[in-house]
Amino acid sequence: MAKIKNIEFYNYRNFKNFKTSFDNKLNILFGNNGCGKTNILEGISLIAKGRGLRNSNIKNLIKKQEENFLIKNNLEIQKNVFNIEIFAEQKNEKFKKIIKINNDSSKDSLSFLNQSISYLIFLPEMERLFQSSPSYRRNFIDRLIFSSRNDYNILMNKYKKSLIERNKILQSYNFDDDWLNRIEAEICTLGLEIYKLRNLQLNTLNVELQNLKQNHNFQFEIKLEVKDSFLNNDINFEEYLSNLQNSRLNDKQFGGTKIGPHRSDIISIVNNEFDASLLSTGQQKTIVLMVLLAQCNYLVNYKKMNPIFLFDEIGSHLDKQNRQILLDMINRFEIQFFLTGTDKNLFSFVSTNAQFYNISEL
Repeated sequence: MAKIKNIEFYNYRNFKNFKTSFDNKLNILFGNNGCGKTNILEGISLIAKGRGLRNSNIKNLIKKQEENFLIKNNLEIQKNVFNIEIFAEQKNEKFKKIIKINNDSSKDSLSFLNQSISYLIFLPEMERLFQSSPSYRRNFIDRLIFSSRNDYNILMNKYKKSLIERNKILQSYNFDDDWLNRIEAEICTLGLEIYKLRNLQLNTLNVELQNLKQNHNFQFEIKLEVKDSFLNNDINFEEYLSNLQNSRLNDKQFGGTKIGPHRSDIISIVNNEFDASLLSTGQQKTIVLMVLLAQCNYLVNYKKMNPIFLFDEIGSHLDKQNRQILLDMINRFEIQFFLTGTDKNLFSFVSTNAQFYNISEL
């Protein structure tokens, strides 16, 4: 179980020098738009593999007219406290995030950190999850997979690099057939694994949502599905490879690769009747919160993992149903929460002891 005890920012985003301590349970950050609430959540999310909840360029984390940023915090893992430092390192005009655990940046230390900390994230744009682009929905599900498998991004990066390599080969006038065949075989292997993990993730969520119905009066019954005409053919490696090879001419002409998990969509069927894209913003938010509750239930009870919740601007569209789901998360799990909103009164429904921070005054 990981708990963030405190955090310090130096030349990070809009903060020149910022320090604060956190409660082990519920932390609510409020203040005017632009005061830095989301920046704090992003700083917390950087205490792990990846580029944080915004997936920002590392260079953009540095406060304007400064040369580098530094994030420091104490992270409690299994009752042991570790000192974490995060900063940028520049090589060949590119910035890379560096993490040190007790002044150690070895692979073993980073592996220990990545296995010990996991995040579940809500962002304001998720209120329109089912009206946004298929790529955004794919990223939403991929982030849930990553919350339980910290090696998932390696699989995704290999797949994306292979697609780029294939496109470059197809656009060249003279290319090695053997090399193209090897790249396409790798795309098929990686693509099938991504398909498998996404299907497993959606099946897990659907099961957990049914389990939670026993003691939670959800407004909707939902079923999450992958929408992919290519996948629906119950594709295997040989068929996948054959389709990929047969699409070379078309892919060369139009650019990109038209089949594979990078073309999938994720849909939610409501009450076995209609797609969630027809719901209001508040109702779509309800479904997102249901999914996050289901994923947390799975992580805690089956994976023995205690994620940290980062909920940005969660205060809007919090009707009775959404408040109840949020309260259920807070009361059900012994985990750490970070919630942001523009006004303290948005969180008056929280009965659990909470630590409030007025970011506008810090």
